[in-house]
Amino acid sequence: MKRLSTHGFKVSLVSLAVLNSLASYAAEGSDEELEVIGVHYAKPITVAEPAQTTIDWSLIEEQQYSNFADMIDSVPGATLDGGARSGGERINIRGFDDPSDIAVFVDGAPIGFQQYRYGTFFFDPFLIGEAEIIKGAHDYRALNGKFGGSIRIKTKSVDDLLDGDRNFGARVSTGYNNNGDENSYTLSLYGKNDAGFYFLANGSVKDSDDIQVGGGETLDYSGYEQENMLVKVGYENDDHEFEISHTRYKDEGRKPWANRRGKMPNISDYNIKKYGSLEKAKYAYTVDNKYTDNTTTLSYHYMPSNPYIDFNIKMARSENDRHWVRPDVAFEKMFVSVGSYGHESWLSYERDYVDVFNQAQIGDHALVTGLQYQKTDRDSLVFNKSYAKKEAKNYGWYTPYYEPSGIQTIYAAYVADHYQATDRLTITPSLRYEYITSEGKGNAAPDYNDPAAGHDYSETSHKGFSPRLDIDFDATNNTRLNFSYAYALKAPTVDNIYSVQYARATATATARALDVSRIHAYQASVINLTEGLVSDRDNLATEFTVFYNDVNDTVDIRTGANLDKNSTENQSWNTNLDGFKNYGFELISQYRISDFYTDFSASYVRGKNKG
Repeated sequence: MKRLSTHGFKVSLVSLAVLNSLASYAAEGSDEELEVIGVHYAKPITVAEPAQTTIDWSLIEEQQYSNFADMIDSVPGATLDGGARSGGERINIRGFDDPSDIAVFVDGAPIGFQQYRYGTFFFDPFLIGEAEIIKGAHDYRALNGKFGGSIRIKTKSVDDLLDGDRNFGARVSTGYNNNGDENSYTLSLYGKNDAGFYFLANGSVKDSDDIQVGGGETLDYSGYEQENMLVKVGYENDDHEFEISHTRYKDEGRKPWANRRGKMPNISDYNIKKYGSLEKAKYAYTVDNKYTDNTTTLSYHYMPSNPYIDFNIKMARSENDRHWVRPDVAFEKMFVSVGSYGHESWLSYERDYVDVFNQAQIGDHALVTGLQYQKTDRDSLVFNKSYAKKEAKNYGWYTPYYEPSGIQTIYAAYVADHYQATDRLTITPSLRYEYITSEGKGNAAPDYNDPAAGHDYSETSHKGFSPRLDIDFDATNNTRLNFSYAYALKAPTVDNIYSVQYARATATATARALDVSRIHAYQASVINLTEGLVSDRDNLATEFTVFYNDVNDTVDIRTGANLDKNSTENQSWNTNLDGFKNYGFELISQYRISDFYTDFSASYVRGKNKG
């Protein structure tokens, strides 16, 4: 099954001895030094929560991640799945790489983009103050499944950047990378006053020529220009926090239309002759690609001196747009099949989101209750000059049959009880209910809007409960045990439900009768902190996690035994399959002594389809 990464093994080792002068500079300039059980280290121990990884802004600046996916690739259990070109990155967590299996939030607002042969999540790492990666289907606040995991990003705050008691600051930075001759420029202004008001404004630009990949080979048409912006203003006092933030990400450049690919396609002698030269033929297979992401979030936090009230509300609006167009020579000479979009493509997402939740402390119980709403509106359109005279293709203007336009709305409620059973034992049962409606928008091309072929774009709905259980036990003062279980649902996407084929195909219909997919997700972790391993001032922190996922009723294209080629009835193009199982482990080890540190990690995942 194409959504299952059947196996993978990943190892990472980082070691560094830091001179005392450099360690002192880090402590004074970037807050890298952190007190851990009474001992100061040049690099903090970050092993803390089972199957969770936190990346802060100091580590981001230290590592100089080139993009968001590159940052996530540093996390054990997560890998980068996609090409090296900007905008071609896709994230894989524990074998799940479909965009609908991973949730990404920026300041509480969900983001994401899904287009065939393109990447999925785009954000400038330099704007991140902290990123929390929660692996597996164990986040009860995540929307609609997210079997792979959740990534919660907090953008930089004024307190991250201000030094000491200062109320205003500015940062100007430039950077250069000889791979692609990349230049970057950043300007930040930030400040706060004694009344509780604060602001932050950050802007950055990057430009790069074609980059080089392994072996020093130049990757044709991999250059790009990026513009990134973060603006936030807020107010806080003892009881209230209020903030408005806006992020903007813009990426453009000439790239292959299938941006996730590596090398450019092989060019035949026929096409070299057709376009005049090898370089002109390569150019004909590129597109001028522009992508923008705008996300605005309004947050309010009320925390009076009342154990029953810790109230939060987040409202967000995000808009994602991609437009690409092939060069003039392609309009003149290139035949483009419907499976390759067309000569020009537009795809946009508009996403509205509300999350209201409260935490009440009732004796030994921390009770979290919440309500969520998300509406995702997707519009997809292409112009294909090759079909400009075909009425059945609406004279070249249509929605790709595999990328339908539609609206999906999620209504959800959740409750979690963090019960402190003893000083060492915490038990957290949670329950989530979701009601999801989906509706297609039809298609301007008669070939893909044919009721006789089973093309029904009307509304359908899915619903269900997702129970979870988390048990956390401090076996000793230095050893922590954790077990988590989730039985979560995932409703079909607009793609799953409303993708079709034309009447002469074998499986033509929309798939409004699809069932939800379900996962049994098991996870167990051991975290140990060993003090005084070889001296009285060193520490070794280790986390070992094993996981097992049993997924049922996955959705994919109807082929093989699921396709009846002799049937006279309309068959949906997508159908529920038996599913798959996968399992694996993640090992993280961090050693600290004075000004020396070493980090080691390894992860493994293997899976098998059912049936």
